[in-house]
Amino acid sequence: MNCLLTGGAGIVGSHIIFEWLHKAIVEKTVNHLFVVLRDNEKVAEQRMLAILQDESRPEFLNNFTLEACLEKITIISNDLSTITKSTLEKFDFDTVIHCAGSTNLASTSDSKEKVHSQNYLVTKQLLEQLPDAVNRFLYISTAYSFGIQDEKVNDCIENYEVTKFRNPYEQSKYESESYVKETCKLKNIDSQILRPSIICGRLIDKPFFETPKFDVFYSWAIFLAKYATKAKEEFRIWIDKESGLNIVPVDFVSKAILHAYLTPTIKELNIVNPTPILHKDYVGDVLESFNVNSYEYVSEKPENLNTFEKLYYKTIGDIFENYISIPDLQYQSDLILKFIDQLKLDVTLGVHENFMNLINFAVEKKFRKSY
Repeated sequence: MNCLLTGGAGIVGSHIIFEWLHKAIVEKTVNHLFVVLRDNEKVAEQRMLAILQDESRPEFLNNFTLEACLEKITIISNDLSTITKSTLEKFDFDTVIHCAGSTNLASTSDSKEKVHSQNYLVTKQLLEQLPDAVNRFLYISTAYSFGIQDEKVNDCIENYEVTKFRNPYEQSKYESESYVKETCKLKNIDSQILRPSIICGRLIDKPFFETPKFDVFYSWAIFLAKYATKAKEEFRIWIDKESGLNIVPVDFVSKAILHAYLTPTIKELNIVNPTPILHKDYVGDVLESFNVNSYEYVSEKPENLNTFEKLYYKTIGDIFENYISIPDLQYQSDLILKFIDQLKLDVTLGVHENFMNLINFAVEKKFRKSY
C-alpha cells in the first residue's frame, strides 16, 4: 500500500498527508507515501517539515514523533510539469493520488491559461510519465466539473451533457477528468475520480476551523475585510434566495479520499454536503460582521451602482456571480451519505452551525497562509 501524492503542500493535499500518517501508524491500513514537492523559497524537505510542525496541524499528530511521521514519507523534490518516468521509477509505488492543481476561479485570459496548464497539462505530463508498476490513479477533481446543470447530478459525469461552465477552472477540471479516464483505460490503469465541493476549515478534528489557506469562498470575507468601510449607501447584493453554497470541511474531504483509496470499487465520488447552506441564511450575517448593516437582497444585478457596488461587482462579485446568483448545482448524495453515516457525522457536516465561526476564525488569522 505505497502511494505517490501530488499537491501535498495544498489545502487538501496536506490533509491527505495527515490522514495517511494516522492510517499508517495507528490503523496500519496503508504503508508509505511518496510526496512530490518542488523547491520554492524553501527546499522541499523544509516545506514538508513546515507542514508537519505547523501549529495548525490536527491534534492527533501530537501522538506521533516527527521521526515516526517521516519514516512513512519520502520527498520527491521535483516540478510536476517536467517530471520524468526515469525519476518516478526510482520509487516503489503502485498508486497515485493526484491532488495538485489551480483553483483560480477568474475568467481572464491569464487565469484560463493558468488552469489549463496547472490542471490539464500537468495531469497529462504525469500520466505520460507514470512507471509501469502503477495500476491505479486517483484524480482529485471538483464537484463543479459538471458545469451548469438543470437537474440533480449523481456520481457519474457520463450521464450528463457538460458544455456550460461557470469559468475556465471548471472546464479544465472536466477536461482533465476525461483525459484521466481515457488514458487510464488505454494503459490498463484503474481510475477513480473524486470531486470535493467548496472546501472550508476543519470541523471534525481539532483544532477546529483551521485550513492552511483561506481561498475560494473565503475570498468574499477577504474582500469585505479590505473594503467594507467604503459601503456608505445601501448595498444591493444579487443572490438566488432558493440556492446555496455546497461547503465541505477539509478534514472530511481527506477522510473521504482515503476511504476511496481503501475502496477501489468506488470509481467516482462527489464529496459534497448533502445540505447546502442557503445564501439568504449566511450573506447577511457575514455583511453585518463587517459592519455592512444596510443591505438588500435583489433577484437581478442592480443598475445605477453606487461606489461600493461598482467595486464589488467589478471584482469579487464578478467571480462569484455564477455561484450565488443562479440556481445552484444539486447532487444525489447516496454514496457520500453512506460515508457520513459510517463516520457518525451530522448530515450538514457542521457547516451550518459553524459558518460564522469559520469566517471569524479566518479574520482572526488575518487570512494568513500557514505553509
